[in-house]
Amino acid sequence: MQQTLSTLSLVEVVRQASAISEQDYNDIIAEIKETGASEAAVLSKHGVPSDILSLATKSVEYGTPFIQLEGISPEAAVLEKISPGFAYRNKIVPVELAGDTLTVAMVDVLDVVLVDELQLITSCQIVSVLADEAEIDEAIVRLYGRTAESLLSAGIKGPVGATAAFERETIDDFGIDEKDLSQDPTVIHAVDQMIIDAVRMGASDIHIEPYPTQLKIRFRVDGVLEDQPQPPAYLQSAITSRIKIMAGMDVAERRRPQDGKISRQIGSVGNRQIDLRVSTVPTVATLHGESVVLRILDRQSIEFGLEELGLTADNLELFHRMIRKPHGIILATGPTGSGKTTSLYACLKEINSADVKIITLEDPVEYELEGINQIQVNPDIDFTFADGLRHILRQDPDKVLVGEIRDYETAEMAIHTSLTGHLVFSTLHTNDAPGAITRLIDMNVEPYLVASTLEGVIAQRLARRVCKACCEMYSPEMHELAGLMGNNKGNGTPIPYDLKIPRAVGCKECRGRGYRGRIGIFEVLFMSDEIRAMALKQASTSEIRRLAVQMGMKGLREDGWRKVAAGLTTVEEVIRLTQEDEFDFGETV
Repeated sequence: MQQTLSTLSLVEVVRQASAISEQDYNDIIAEIKETGASEAAVLSKHGVPSDILSLATKSVEYGTPFIQLEGISPEAAVLEKISPGFAYRNKIVPVELAGDTLTVAMVDVLDVVLVDELQLITSCQIVSVLADEAEIDEAIVRLYGRTAESLLSAGIKGPVGATAAFERETIDDFGIDEKDLSQDPTVIHAVDQMIIDAVRMGASDIHIEPYPTQLKIRFRVDGVLEDQPQPPAYLQSAITSRIKIMAGMDVAERRRPQDGKISRQIGSVGNRQIDLRVSTVPTVATLHGESVVLRILDRQSIEFGLEELGLTADNLELFHRMIRKPHGIILATGPTGSGKTTSLYACLKEINSADVKIITLEDPVEYELEGINQIQVNPDIDFTFADGLRHILRQDPDKVLVGEIRDYETAEMAIHTSLTGHLVFSTLHTNDAPGAITRLIDMNVEPYLVASTLEGVIAQRLARRVCKACCEMYSPEMHELAGLMGNNKGNGTPIPYDLKIPRAVGCKECRGRGYRGRIGIFEVLFMSDEIRAMALKQASTSEIRRLAVQMGMKGLREDGWRKVAAGLTTVEEVIRLTQEDEFDFGETV
């Protein structure tokens, strides 16, 4: 590992790191000589990943070898040279010990201060080798058996008792102040690392839940909660206090719910700006225990335009027609976490221009949008959605977004706003698009006002995308698709056409889940004259749905099937997220 690389070619460096076989090496050298193509181009053509090429290029530039950490298993004596906490903080892994020379994998081999510090704490000569940051993170967890949570156990010595209440009493007996404990460097680093781990895994929420004998940590990844390793229960207050300090909340207040916000620039995850919305609620599970939820607001998630949301061509065309209306109301419906806000923000980005003034009323303002006036309502001072709408009409907006229509007063003001020549976007909690019409009428909004102002409704769910690295395409039997087919029940015979759909498997890329990322499933209801007439008659949701389907509306389950047929998600995901529809299976392919 100590060989100088200044005279080695890019291909030779990649071979030394065992990233290509000897046969590949010979083929690549021959192709470079024959075609005159660049080393990087030929290596990429032969399947060498871009991250390996990037490391190899730095390796040649710095004259430092690079290493792939997968499969590396240093002896215990090597790992003991560097503590897990120090490895976490500095993104390093000890690899090999030969006499008094310690080889260390690093992200930044030019960090001479870190090298000097390593020499001091290990009493060894340090040889630095390059490694990928993600591989270092995985190697630390694999080799040390530590995550951000279990790191707490190693970093802070505390009492071990049968219950959290007993442990807190013991802490008091020992004279340990929990507020001071929240400022302990190990707690600080562990909470930071917990956030980094969640962002790296693509989690949308972090749940910290106290119980009598344990402190449960769960991440919501692609809409599904996943357990994480648990820190000691006696550190519950320290972790909660640390999060409250970060969010600017009252550390001493444990009896009332609180809300706060954290902003972090995370360099280890692509130098991304992450906002976290923090909510604490007291529970009865433990004495003074508080449940904490951190909603991760990743600004990258609002970079989507309408085309990237997953709308099929026909639904996208309908949606474009709706948002180009000069006035009226457009609603996004669905449960919490179904992506309604992201869809409405995509609409605002689509229509935002220098000649249009857009004002939003939100609770809270989750993402700041350039060129748009955003206002946060505050019910504590009686500044509600309805009050905000009254005031912003004097600001001469062209388009208005109302975070949510929750009551008659807000609905009335939204309708008044649309009647005075404004296009209003908002959200409503209903199961499907036709249900939005009956929901507004149930709020005591006059049917003629609903019929005259509502321009369209989009209902949506977020389905997990099948992992492209490991998904398996197969020909399904008819009975497997029965749940998608409404009344067209399968009989166990093969489907009458050559169709292959994806099945979730699980691999390293998706951490064994079989899914990676999410895609929208949509139902777009365009308010035609016939649908308006149904609203005037106060027809039921099922009657409106039946007419809308006859006029071409694709239901959530039918749109989900189209995503399955396109190889984007699985049958199981669509069935999990949508209610049964009646549609002709053959016409959806």
